[in-house]
Amino acid sequence: MKLLAYTDGRPNSAKALRFAAELKTRLGAELAVITVRPGTSAIETPPPLGEEIPLHRRTDLPPGLQILAAAVDELTAGSLLDRPQAITIRELRHGHLFVCKTPSGERVPFYECFGHFTEMLNYEIDQHRYDLLIIAPPRRNRVQRVVLGDTNRKLALDLHTSVLIVRGGGPNSRFLVCSDGSASGRRPFPLLKLLLPAIRPPIELLWARRSDTALEDVQRAEECLQLAQQWLQACGKESLATQLQGDQVVDLILATAGSDAVVLMGASLRHDVIRRTRGSLPMKVLARTESSVLLAKLPPEADTGLFKDPFTC
Repeated sequence: MKLLAYTDGRPNSAKALRFAAELKTRLGAELAVITVRPGTSAIETPPPLGEEIPLHRRTDLPPGLQILAAAVDELTAGSLLDRPQAITIRELRHGHLFVCKTPSGERVPFYECFGHFTEMLNYEIDQHRYDLLIIAPPRRNRVQRVVLGDTNRKLALDLHTSVLIVRGGGPNSRFLVCSDGSASGRRPFPLLKLLLPAIRPPIELLWARRSDTALEDVQRAEECLQLAQQWLQACGKESLATQLQGDQVVDLILATAGSDAVVLMGASLRHDVIRRTRGSLPMKVLARTESSVLLAKLPPEADTGLFKDPFTC
């Protein structure tokens, strides 16, 4: 599995870096760290290229590379990296790169990219095929979202891979998997399969529905929950299944998640115009929950045969 952690140097970014480091350790995954800055590198003095730069001279570096140097400190403090005495910066098409190493010798690249936020993230995602972006955007109220933009919404709509929005929940928190048996409701399971070795508590399966849900939809969701439990059992993982009913599905999910969980949902398969104008259930949960949200964006065909007999993990 390939993980990409985003940092902008703010305190929230440290939570995303720590979450990413723990997932890397538990999964044996690859990890890279990225920061994206608006504009182009031509607007500032270029850093020295191809020579060793002691980390204690970080204040001489441009702001983006200082942010990445702080990320090195965070990952070193968590014992993921051997603390480098110096870094060597290389120039890239859209920015800069330096590499640090783990105690076992694995390379962890650090990217500074210039340009539009989601475009640069997608460029790196497409280039290196990252499976998951881990990020902790600042929470903004309605006025701030209108003036400054809504980062969470941009990621939910336009990112080319699955995304973990880090808030209250962490690696040791409850993992709450929301599924209703629909195509988008089945999307979390292929990603969950990759993450299972990193999850310690039992998996919580949740189906929240309105009281007027059609009978065929009820049967489909119940079958999906049953198959999911059987599949998790075959993977050696305990699970709990809960069905809740009420007028507001979002409120049911929020109440169940609380403020210290990781809510795993499948990205909506509704028409893009509808998602952008009317939203979707994952976007509504993302806008209100205090828990972390893991939005699975794997293609629908990725779950082909996942719940077929014999169950395999």
